[in-house]
Amino acid sequence: MTQENKAPKSLLITLPAAIIAIVLILGKIDTPVTNILFYVVAFGVIGLTVSSLIKDYKKKKD
Repeated sequence: MTQENKAPKSLLITLPAAIIAIVLILGKIDTPVTNILFYVVAFGVIGLTVSSLIKDYKKKKD
């Protein structure tokens, strides 16, 4: 029996909301460290989104 591991629905809602909240909080605080962290988190989210889209595209293509 093969069964896919699926994340709970609450995690799929909570995790992006937490990441967005962190980005918004870091964007409001104006220090050099938070400015760097803001861009690290923002580019990390963009990277995860792009990799997820590519993965879905490859999955549908096969």
